[in-house]
Amino acid sequence: MFKKKQDAKPKEITYERVKSYFLWLIGKYGDYASKTLMQKANILFKEDTSFNEEAINHLIERGIVDDLRYAKRLTLSYSEKNIGPNKIKQKLYTKGFTSQIINECLGALDNTEEDYLGKALALKFKKFGEDPIVDEKLKQKALRHLIGQGFSYSVANKAISRSGNED
Repeated sequence: MFKKKQDAKPKEITYERVKSYFLWLIGKYGDYASKTLMQKANILFKEDTSFNEEAINHLIERGIVDDLRYAKRLTLSYSEKNIGPNKIKQKLYTKGFTSQIINECLGALDNTEEDYLGKALALKFKKFGEDPIVDEKLKQKALRHLIGQGFSYSVANKAISRSGNED
């Protein structure tokens, strides 16, 4: 019924093909970290990876791929959500950014401990209510939850001991 394309030759891997693949990815799905693009190219063009580095460098030189710009945008997006700085750092690291870029982006945030306390309180109120937690098991559960969301121990501890009507 349908003919199989067994006799079709695989396309030749060239610099232009790799570069157009990167541009297609960026055009269709938005920004990528250069490390992520490299991983995708190494999977797709595993027979010959010699053009991958050259194509990435071309896009970096032209400003199409900019890890710092992308990381700053992601950091701002994450900071608007109720997550702490440690979770933001983890998410950026899994995206493939270097620790230098991550530290620069987190340093650019002008969030203080009070800002993070407000976010931790919002999470605590949402999940555990507005009253201070006195039950030891529930206190440990709330502490684990807030630390898991990226808040430091001191911020999480302050949040679970406060009530909703305190300033």
